[in-house]
Amino acid sequence: MLIDVVMPQLGESVVEGVVVKWLVAAGDKVDRDQTLLSISTDKVDAEIPSPSAGRIAEILAKEGDTVPVRTVIARIETEEAKAAAPPAPSSPPWDEETEGLQGDLARKTEPPLPAPPRVEAAPPAPAPPPARPSPPPSGRVRITPVVARMAAEHRLDLSKIPGTGIDGRVTRKDVEAHLASGAPAAPSAPAAPSAAAPPAPAEAAPPMKAAAPPAASPAVSEGDQVVPWTPIRRRIAKHMSASKQTSPHVHVFAEVDMHKAAKHREVLKSQGVSVTYLPFVMLAAARALKEFPAMNAHVSGESTILRKSIHISVAVDTAKGLLVPVVRDADRKTLLELDQAVADLGARAKAGDVTPDELSGGTFTVTNPGAKGNLFGTPIINQPQVGILRMGQVVKRPVAATVAGEDAIAVRPMMYLCLAYDHRVIDGVEGNGFLYRVREILEAGNFG
Repeated sequence: MLIDVVMPQLGESVVEGVVVKWLVAAGDKVDRDQTLLSISTDKVDAEIPSPSAGRIAEILAKEGDTVPVRTVIARIETEEAKAAAPPAPSSPPWDEETEGLQGDLARKTEPPLPAPPRVEAAPPAPAPPPARPSPPPSGRVRITPVVARMAAEHRLDLSKIPGTGIDGRVTRKDVEAHLASGAPAAPSAPAAPSAAAPPAPAEAAPPMKAAAPPAASPAVSEGDQVVPWTPIRRRIAKHMSASKQTSPHVHVFAEVDMHKAAKHREVLKSQGVSVTYLPFVMLAAARALKEFPAMNAHVSGESTILRKSIHISVAVDTAKGLLVPVVRDADRKTLLELDQAVADLGARAKAGDVTPDELSGGTFTVTNPGAKGNLFGTPIINQPQVGILRMGQVVKRPVAATVAGEDAIAVRPMMYLCLAYDHRVIDGVEGNGFLYRVREILEAGNFG
């Protein structure tokens, strides 16, 4: 019996995975739950266990292949226990007096004709394993969507690139190797005119501006290093590009006096608790989201889903790229609970131990520039959310302030906040009102 090993879906938004390393080979015997291979997705890395004990019959995906989820990547042959057929009931010996019958049915008659020998039906033959796809006909190249996008981007003729994948399929590594070799891109062939409809008269066609040709792949010089994008980097690039193309971003700024937050930090520090400014901003944002529910929303087609729960996504920089774990029910947490949740998620994200569920479901995002930050920046909305709040670096500088009821110049820790909101569903009054409310909460100093 053959059992399929498939590329799992590690998270609702994960659509493909990369085979990083096989730990077994065809013909190896494996135990149930033994690790077969390691994979990498745009969110997490994982090891795939064996669904059953048996022998590796075949491996269908090579190391480095990008495979859609639920695609069969290997097959395991197991020994199926054959149930023993029950023995046929034995016939009683022939009795001349009763003619083989008992009781009232016993009568004298001619001996019955011997019954034909019983033939046991043979069990159905097991279905043969699905045949592997035959190589594509000459002139056609089987490719994945990832390879198709790379070919379109770099204007490559894939028929000229030798494939190392299954049945000669051109893989992502083949394309990357081709680009690294500095081979020129094939010129784009002009599109053939359609025979279905006659060309429109020249005078009826409006004047069209010629489309700019796609940017050519830059030449690779000696000493240059080609660094292929990891699955996470590809996901970030796709996600950020889609957000800019989807949402009309509006950015608004507020300058916040953080001296009361700084004093609260000093009090906590004297008690042996070290807290960054991030949970202060998260606390203020969570409270403001309850007053401005349109900011705590998702876009679905031409509808807006106002989320009841407030789950704040927090951007975390890792060695593999930017991850955005989610702090659930942020409005129900205290300042210290928010700080502990961020510290836990951040540490596990950097170590690669965060789960796909912890990276999804956010309703609003807060991001900060880190220890070596800058005054302000314009963030990109984390789709399908409608808003993201970016912190700037807290810097001491002289500002006009009210001291003991009098105007004065005071040195205060100041911070810029930048809110990016989706103008499809958020108007200026609502966006400005939300940011103003966050500033009010931070400057009021009520963090209990």
